[in-house]
Amino acid sequence: MSISMLAPNLHVLHGAVNTGVLVSGERALLFDCCDSVTAEVLAGLGVHQVDWILCTQHRRPNVAGAYPFLAAGARVAAPASERHLFEEVDAYWADWRNRWHLYHQRPSQVLASPLPVSRALAEGDTLEWQGYTVRVLDTPGATDGSVSYLVTAAGCTVCFCGDALYGPGQLWDLYSLQRGFDVISDYHGFLGNRPRLVASLHKLGAAGADLLVPAHGPVVRHPATAVQLTVQRLEELWRNYAAVSALNYYFPHLLDDTRGDPARMEPALTLELPPFVRRVASTSFALLSQDGPALLVDCGRDSVVETLQGWLGRGDITSVDGCWVSHYHDDHVDALSHLVQAFGCPIIADRSLAEIVQHPQRFILPCISPNCAPVDPITEDGDSWPWREFRLTAWHFPGQTLYHGGLLAEGRGTSVLFVGDSFAPTGLDDYCAGNRNFLRRGHGLRRCLDLLRRHRPQYLVNQHQERAFRFTEEQLDYLEATLARRETLLADLLPWPHPDFGTDEWWVRAYPYQQEAAPGSLIAVEIQFTNHGPRAVGASAEPVLPEGWQWESSRSSGQVLVPPETSGLMQPSSDGRPDGRALMWLRLPEGASPGSYVIPFRVTWGGRYLGQVRHCLVEVR
Repeated sequence: MSISMLAPNLHVLHGAVNTGVLVSGERALLFDCCDSVTAEVLAGLGVHQVDWILCTQHRRPNVAGAYPFLAAGARVAAPASERHLFEEVDAYWADWRNRWHLYHQRPSQVLASPLPVSRALAEGDTLEWQGYTVRVLDTPGATDGSVSYLVTAAGCTVCFCGDALYGPGQLWDLYSLQRGFDVISDYHGFLGNRPRLVASLHKLGAAGADLLVPAHGPVVRHPATAVQLTVQRLEELWRNYAAVSALNYYFPHLLDDTRGDPARMEPALTLELPPFVRRVASTSFALLSQDGPALLVDCGRDSVVETLQGWLGRGDITSVDGCWVSHYHDDHVDALSHLVQAFGCPIIADRSLAEIVQHPQRFILPCISPNCAPVDPITEDGDSWPWREFRLTAWHFPGQTLYHGGLLAEGRGTSVLFVGDSFAPTGLDDYCAGNRNFLRRGHGLRRCLDLLRRHRPQYLVNQHQERAFRFTEEQLDYLEATLARRETLLADLLPWPHPDFGTDEWWVRAYPYQQEAAPGSLIAVEIQFTNHGPRAVGASAEPVLPEGWQWESSRSSGQVLVPPETSGLMQPSSDGRPDGRALMWLRLPEGASPGSYVIPFRVTWGGRYLGQVRHCLVEVR
């Protein structure tokens, strides 16, 4: 751990997050508390007692080191609006709404166990300690209740500003800004907390601090310049995003602040559906053979099954031959098991999403359904087969989400591509960072655009839209150029080897996310790593276990070398190498009490300790 001295009695310990240490004699007040900060580390600064820990936000990496100091008499001060996320975490983890059908992004990285708060702080509050006065500013953005702390030591005014910024013109990540606004939920709110963060940045710029100390990143020595550049880059990114957003189609007045922007793409031509494609209900369409059978695309509601049964009863169709699943979201898969029971038909899906449909408890993702269904056959990218008078081709189609397929139907003199939720007449359905939309060339929506150019389907069918549509060559070029420009903008805004690290929340993830275990049993957990960068990187993970649990490190492989530019998936893929994994075996004690356990993992990437950024759930039965 490196140490910076800002003033004779004010230091910064650089760990997973920066921990500020204000010293008076042998006593200290801490700003945040990384779990790499220990009594031994503080003793090197002459500190033998921590009186206060002032937290800028609730998230686990920022406060995971506080527990042993509380046991030794320290007190915690925390943002008033986030106090419940320190003290009532058991209620959070017990609430099924924080596990399934996730359309909210916030909060994230909640503590694994409660942390008592002695004082709740908000804008205008002060805390007096050993002759120092600490002032509080509300600076929401990275979290809704984030605060910053200003303190003057030896004539130098320092502001500990959490994740309001990383450095001049930079943020630690963008997925933390996923936030609903106006009529939309967090799910549709890419950059939704941008206005609140911009207001916070302006407040920091005007606060009179000589130095800013972010939670991540170096000490900022010219606050006004750093703030101005960060705001400028955020605004330019917002214009780029809004210019080609599907939200302009679904919510026409939502992005009115950019309505007059000449960069906004003109909507694509919409078309009546071809006669052999028929809307069933909600997010489902049917491909109809002239001989009577139907092939369903997606089944998110029981009303889909009821409608198909009605068509059968009236003789509109003669059978349901199967169901192609475009992606794993609940409004596309919730009723698959009902469909199988009703018709005995196979469920067909791309390999990238098949396991999520079959075993959803292994994953934590936006819009995830607890309802499982068997998938067989599982298609690989480019698989093609005849169905009635049509030729069907399945692709890995990582548009709205990485876990997504596209189905091309060619026949009757034309071609139709079922794009799931990946495009709209106004552009791209990339409004949720948790869906894992990659920007690397040949990946994500850029891969989907390549497929559109290569095969030129006559109709694009989005599962949420009544009409088909078609992009012109010029529009395809513009969408590609906009995404390429976005990659450049984000490379400036994010301090990573590739900006996908800062937009992909799940580049590090625990697998299985949730599993059941018996007392005394041995279980396996992987920490999986996506490397978005151009070079191989060494990574490691270590569990933080409940009392009595054991990490059997001798049989585990807690370290891994992750190859460059992996696909985001563990299986071989047409658009990248498989991800890396660190495998750990955990032994439960014979007397483990029944219940749900949150197991955090300490993660290191490329020699940089990231803190307790991931966790899994173990249900002891």
